[in-house]
Amino acid sequence: MIVRQAIVVYHAAMGQRGEVFSWRITSSNDKRTYFFNLKENRTGDLYVTVVESKKHGETDFERRQIIVFEEDFIAFQNGMERVFDFARFGGKKKPTFTRRETSHGE
Repeated sequence: MIVRQAIVVYHAAMGQRGEVFSWRITSSNDKRTYFFNLKENRTGDLYVTVVESKKHGETDFERRQIIVFEEDFIAFQNGMERVFDFARFGGKKKPTFTRRETSHGE
């Protein structure tokens, strides 16, 4: 899929529906649009929705959505990176770098 357009949406009205940040991409053939939304529930917990909107006929759309809760962000990101890395590198190993975490800002 070739991404033709990316739009960042962030404005004061977003907070009214719990939306904190949104990113939209549209496929090159205009048949699908993907939305990546960071939202906050009433208790302040963050979650991400990934939404696919697909044209169905001239005026209708099919919509599919998954929700990723804050406690799963890292695992979800790691899983997505593994899938995309496999797609890009054809199953061949890519250089791996390990993230070193230290305390006290070192």
